[in-house]
Amino acid sequence: MKRYDLVVRELSHLATHSNVMYRVIARDGRQMVLRVGTPSANTRSNLRYETDWLVALNRDTDLDLVRPLPTASGRFVTDVTDPLTGHNRPCVLFTWVPGSPVGLGAGTFAYRTIGSMAAKLQLHGKTWLPEDPGDLRHWDRVFYYDIKQNPLVIFDGHYDHMFRHSRRAIIEKAIPVAEKVIQDTWASGEPQIVHGDLHEWNVHLVGTRLYAFDFEDVMIATPAQDVSVCLYSSRTSPRTDEIRTAFREGFEQYSAWPIEDEEQLDGLHAARQIMLMNYAARTLSLDEAMTYLDQVFPQLESYLARYG
Repeated sequence: MKRYDLVVRELSHLATHSNVMYRVIARDGRQMVLRVGTPSANTRSNLRYETDWLVALNRDTDLDLVRPLPTASGRFVTDVTDPLTGHNRPCVLFTWVPGSPVGLGAGTFAYRTIGSMAAKLQLHGKTWLPEDPGDLRHWDRVFYYDIKQNPLVIFDGHYDHMFRHSRRAIIEKAIPVAEKVIQDTWASGEPQIVHGDLHEWNVHLVGTRLYAFDFEDVMIATPAQDVSVCLYSSRTSPRTDEIRTAFREGFEQYSAWPIEDEEQLDGLHAARQIMLMNYAARTLSLDEAMTYLDQVFPQLESYLARYG
């Protein structure tokens, strides 16, 4: 924090997910969030894409978004070395996001507004690219994360306790079906910069205003794929139809609906689920990973039974 042009009054642990988050309170009362990266969380270049796009979005749009804050030398991503492991930990300081997640129980108004926000972000993403886009992540296959940083473990013998033979057989059959949906989506759509992880847990509601954050998964994908991510978390909710209708109403205020049909949406959801199953097995504790896999696997079985 000494690299920033502020005096810290208080610093406390906020949350640990793929990164470690700290609440920072400056002497003048301002609240901020310091995100300390982990080596497996993201590539260094993707963090630069994230902050560059956020700077552009905050400059060019009226959306309520988190803002990255520069160091005294003007850097948005600053690197430190973990003295225990010797690994680099890229850090970003963000403005504080008020409110609480929409996923805690907001009504249709919030989902309608998320739809509008998603469309506005896509409109900006159609016309913006970073100066050096060569390392941008592309969602053109099921396992679109960097394989060196996020290795494929589903078929690794060390994970037999998580992926027994029957489960692996289903995953093996589902992968080409879902991958064909991705290929068709790219063939008929127009890949562009998208948020890549915009959903009800990455948007906070304050009164009638929504604040979006967590742009760390910024990538090249089609608008349909971006929308599928927005609707992924609510796909098993008893309010699914209500949420999708509200989201679509908000989205279509600014852009044409990109989802072609239910089969496309289901296929994109299946692809994301397979990728997240691999991610969960690799990063969560054994109990957490097993619980997650038990929860989501029936949905993949249903997908394969319908389209396989």
